[in-house]
Amino acid sequence: MSLFKQVSIVILFIFTILFILITVVSFKIIKDSSEKSLYENVQNSATSVSLSITNAGSDISSIKTVINASFDNGNYEKIIFKDNEEVSIYEVSKDISEEKNDIPLWFINLIDIGEISAKSTISNGWNVLGTIEIFNDRTIFYHQTYSIFKNLIFSLLISFAILTVILFFLFAYILKPLKTIKKQALAVMRNEFIIEKDLPFTSEFKSVTLSINSMISKIEKMFENTNNVLKLNKKLLYFDEVSKLHNRKYFILKANEFLDKDNSNNQGFISIVSLKIDELNKKFGYEKTNTILVNLSNLMKEEFGGGSNLIARMNGSEFVLVIPNIDESKMKKSISNFIKNINDNLEISFDDIFVGLFKYEEEQSVKTLLTKMDYVISQAKTFPDKDYFFIEDIDKCLTKEEWIKIINISLEKNYFKLLYRDVIDINLKDILHKTISFELNYEDNNFSYKGLIPAILAQGRLSEVYLHIIEKILKNNETNSKITIQLPIVFIIDFNNYSKLKVLFEKYQNINNQNIIFEIEEESFNQNLNNTIMYINLFEEFNFRFAIFNFIANSNDYSYLKELKPLYVKASKYFLLESTQSLNMLKILTQSLDIKLIATSVNKESDIKILSNIGINAVCGPVMEKIKK
Repeated sequence: MSLFKQVSIVILFIFTILFILITVVSFKIIKDSSEKSLYENVQNSATSVSLSITNAGSDISSIKTVINASFDNGNYEKIIFKDNEEVSIYEVSKDISEEKNDIPLWFINLIDIGEISAKSTISNGWNVLGTIEIFNDRTIFYHQTYSIFKNLIFSLLISFAILTVILFFLFAYILKPLKTIKKQALAVMRNEFIIEKDLPFTSEFKSVTLSINSMISKIEKMFENTNNVLKLNKKLLYFDEVSKLHNRKYFILKANEFLDKDNSNNQGFISIVSLKIDELNKKFGYEKTNTILVNLSNLMKEEFGGGSNLIARMNGSEFVLVIPNIDESKMKKSISNFIKNINDNLEISFDDIFVGLFKYEEEQSVKTLLTKMDYVISQAKTFPDKDYFFIEDIDKCLTKEEWIKIINISLEKNYFKLLYRDVIDINLKDILHKTISFELNYEDNNFSYKGLIPAILAQGRLSEVYLHIIEKILKNNETNSKITIQLPIVFIIDFNNYSKLKVLFEKYQNINNQNIIFEIEEESFNQNLNNTIMYINLFEEFNFRFAIFNFIANSNDYSYLKELKPLYVKASKYFLLESTQSLNMLKILTQSLDIKLIATSVNKESDIKILSNIGINAVCGPVMEKIKK
């Protein structure tokens, strides 16, 4: 209830009390005064009538005449003449009941004063004749007091009404600042900070307004300080200092939000962009590399910014793009545009950047999502022959702990399965040899070489697995067909594998392994020529031949070909077809040493004709399955 209403009720209550008190007291005074006046009048009348009777005579007829005359001429209810024995001798009276009808009965009952009478003795000389008693007419009293009562009530009502109106405007004027204070208080409750400039003239209200203004100013400053601290914390906690993108911590928070089953963003595509940051720092220096990172971030924002998309820098070299609710074809088109913009606008080569892409849908946890991200980018780094690496089905992606368990059990139970890929002479239609690859059949899951190697590399167990595969090949080599084992550079440059491999060769040296050829990556010669040569010598020591694969002419000196004389060189068709001049030089180099040149990654039958026209007669790749059909 407002203060104005409370004050109005209090005033109304006081007015009511005053009205009752004034009415009661005033009416009581009037009543007493009127009653006293009536009594004095009737007393005078009794004396006067008594004298009149004495003067008129003492006989009863004279007495009656005087009494009748006095009754007719006066306002009396009743006149009684009694003898000395108090016996009524003569009485005259009138009925006043009808005359009282114009006066409310409640008023008569309220002011009932009873009969007002006066007595006087009538004597004749010394002889007392009796007593005369006169009763005054109360009707007059009732009319007079009722009229006075009505006038009193009316006057009081008019007076109080006028006073109430005056007080209403007076209090409204005095309490007007309360409306301003109320408006300001309600604004504070709605978190609206309003500084009241019009201060009330009432000192108390002025103090209250100044106090609220002071409180609002403090709250505003507190809010501004808190807001600034939060903004600063946001920059420190959730933004990368160089790229100005969100950081890993922010990504984790948002990813948890996205993965909620009720969130509309719980499905879409995730792309991971990884840079060879160390090489860029060496090549351009830290300052220019940072500029490249900023430009790369801007390209990401231009292509993927807006909406619910999330762009974050996970660490020094990796960025992640979370694009929810997007069509696959549109996402692939955006990724292609993004990569094209990188090539057109940034001073980094295609080899300096890896891009992975996969679809996420109702993932169970961020941990699973991070595992898939690691898996996809490791795949992109392992197989960098495409602009970006896209995995349609990533459901088989496992955690690190699961991979450790699978690899341990698979090594113990020998769950690795050998696969053979034919290398064909396209002129003779003969199989030159079979290149061995492997896959893993673990329980009901089948892990391909592409899906398996990143996990093995991540655990640093590639050498252990390859030694297991080599032993499996040596142990089960029961045919004379030529087979080849490709040893990746990671295996070759690790000299610890030398002694382990030698132990294996010694263990199976009594078995005919003359048909086995070990293939070594060209990069092994560039990174650690001495180790590579030691392995080649080890192969020759146990009568194994060697060859080179993944040849891209990246060496500074090819004299090792002349000295070591590999059985053949395998190069991707993309490399072979890239430059006619380079191909001709390579053909001269290999043909002069009688080293056969084999094209890999041949996936179209039309490629065979093209390669044949440029003098490449041995091929391998997906096209082998088509030729067999």
